Amino acid sequence: MKLEEIRKAAGKVLALLQDYQGKGVGASERSFDPILYSYLQGRFGNVARQQSVYLYGNSRPQRIDFRYGTSNPVFIELAVRPEAGGGVLSGAQNAKELRKLCRMRNSKARLRVLLLIDRHPNALVKDDLEQTYGRITSGPGNFERRPVRVLYVHRDVQFDFVWRACQGPKGR
Repeated sequence: MKLEEIRKAAGKVLALLQDYQGKGVGASERSFDPILYSYLQGRFGNVARQQSVYLYGNSRPQRIDFRYGTSNPVFIELAVRPEAGGGVLSGAQNAKELRKLCRMRNSKARLRVLLLIDRHPNALVKDDLEQTYGRITSGPGNFERRPVRVLYVHRDVQFDFVWRACQGPKGR
């Protein structure tokens, strides 16, 4: 599964949900998750939901929304902005997901994606959204940090950028 395939799948699910406008279907992450999971599983197979992963320094496992498990594994975290709007797609709101993804070793995940689905009528501007992610750090700790691809999908606009984990001002 490649980044472009994930983008197309998310766009297709958004297009299909247009038939349910105003009915609350897929309006939040909780209701969008099973729809996207079904589409990914049907399209690609080998997709697991709520995959438990153990991260260095944590005694309890963390959960990743989706794992595409083949010889080229992909981890996907999902965030959905409802039609009413809100800041759920900003870097501050997704710092925890970024920190989980950036800790995943290459043997566990070749591609790490934070998938931002926007149901709001007005799309966000790439530079504005990317700026909110520039202020997020990966937190303290002695572990290798890996880049995360942030993929934004709106019915009219799609873009992506790379979030490179850093430890704060000294690590930039």
